[in-house]
Amino acid sequence: MSLGAVFHGAQLLLDLAVAGLSLMFALGLFAVVTTVLCSAAFLHHSKPIAS
Repeated sequence: MSLGAVFHGAQLLLDLAVAGLSLMFALGLFAVVTTVLCSAAFLHHSKPIAS
């Protein structure tokens, strides 16, 4: 096993880690925006309880 293969494997793991972190960030941002918009739509269309 050459030294180049070791560095290539480390680069692959680093690339996968960065891709995973960016995917988690993007999905988290999507979840926050979706939650805010769905909450606003729910509060806009909900009717008060008749007493």
